[in-house]
This record gives sequence, C-alpha cells and structure tokens, in this order.
Amino acid sequence: MDAARAEELLNHLADIVDLPPYDESDRLLLSHTLAVTSLHFAASVRTLCREDMMLGAGAALRSQFEALVRSIWTYYRATDLQIEKLSSLLSIESQQSNKNIPQVAEMIGELGKLSQLQNLLVSLKEFKDSSWQPLNSFVHAGIHAVHWTRWAAPPRLLDQTFRSSNGLAVLAFQNLAILTGHPTLQCEVIAACASFSSCLPAYRVSA
Repeated sequence: MDAARAEELLNHLADIVDLPPYDESDRLLLSHTLAVTSLHFAASVRTLCREDMMLGAGAALRSQFEALVRSIWTYYRATDLQIEKLSSLLSIESQQSNKNIPQVAEMIGELGKLSQLQNLLVSLKEFKDSSWQPLNSFVHAGIHAVHWTRWAAPPRLLDQTFRSSNGLAVLAFQNLAILTGHPTLQCEVIAACASFSSCLPAYRVSA
C-alpha cells in the first residue's frame, strides 16, 4: 500500500477545504463535525493497515462509513429535532434520546430520494452492498473476525481496505467542500485525486 501518497493526497485535500461552513447553523456545524469524525476514523484505518491489524482496520472502516453517511444525511435530510438530539451535550438522557436516530440503511434510503445525489449514492450503495456484512462481522466478533484472528490477513486484503478507506475520505472532503459554500471547491477535490491512483480504489469500467 502506498502510505506516503495517501498522506500527501489527504493533506492536500485538507488544505483545499480549509474554510468554515458557509453559515453557523446547527445543521452545517453538525455535518462538518461528522465529516471530520469520518476522517478521524480514516486515519485509524490507515495506521492499522500499515501495522497489519485487519480486525481493527475493518471495525474502524465501518465506523468511518457510518460517520460519512450521517454527515451527508445531516446536511440534506435530518429534521431539526434530529439535529438537536445529535448536537446535544453528552449525558445519560441524550444517549437515550439518540437511540431513535436512523441507521445506515434508512439514511441511505432517505438520501436516495434526492436527484442531485444519485452519483454519490452509487458509491455509497456499492460500498454498503459489498462491504457492510463483513465489516459488521468485525465489529460483532463474527466469522470474519474469527478467521482473521486465526490467520494473517493477506496484503491484498489490507491494501483493499486501505484504498476503500481513502476513497471514503475523498467523499468526506467533497462534503466539506460543499459545506463551505464555494462552488468550485468540490471540483478541486475531484481534480486533485487524478494522480493518486496508487492509493485509491480502482476505477470501475462500465460494461
């Protein structure tokens, strides 16, 4: 895995989107926070992959994806009450009130109702359809966790996990670009990725 190029890319993207949200509403601030949360998990995935720790990398990748989806859902689909619940200070009461916040499948379903997000939804659904079940297995100590505890994960699997995480990180940076309100930044994020194929998922060729 090309760790050096990944850090170079993600640092460059961080510089591109290094602007505050276009307003200080709770909706934008929460979406911004959750995108950063996703990037924190991405940093964990990269570290764990470099150390050949597949179990931790898989669990962190699941959390990275969920934080990314929640960040996008917060901006486009969350109700004011849901935003208030997620933004409240941590307490026993706030933990209880957050139990009814939608999970990944429901959030993706709600995002799918928006025509402007159809290209993004292709990436999110593809990742969920291919990866969600094994990643849940890592989190819940299922068969994938058992298998990769007994046997060392092959370099190919670690590289795939590494690349998938970097691809999700790019989506988080795209969302941060949108939150700035600067119309050209999202295109700048996409353009910046062109020469970093060594650390990103392979492009799929349509049949």
